[in-house]
Amino acid sequence: MDRQHGIFRYTTRLVHDNQQGNAAVELHRTPMDGNTILVARVVFWDAYGDFFFETFGAQIPVEVANQLIAEAKSSIKIR
Repeated sequence: MDRQHGIFRYTTRLVHDNQQGNAAVELHRTPMDGNTILVARVVFWDAYGDFFFETFGAQIPVEVANQLIAEAKSSIKIR
């Protein structure tokens, strides 16, 4: 994802942590001042066999959250 919503630009990044046994799509938010922060992620934990949505002290528009979840489900390869 790379989209503008209100005054923020939202971008995503796919990350893998083989030691922890997870893959995630992270959501980063950049305001007009350019200070990018991690605001949420959708994680697939191998041990649980399911997806989890985590936020990091930020409010996220439902439209952006839904897009993040859809992106995670389509881009994280489940073994």
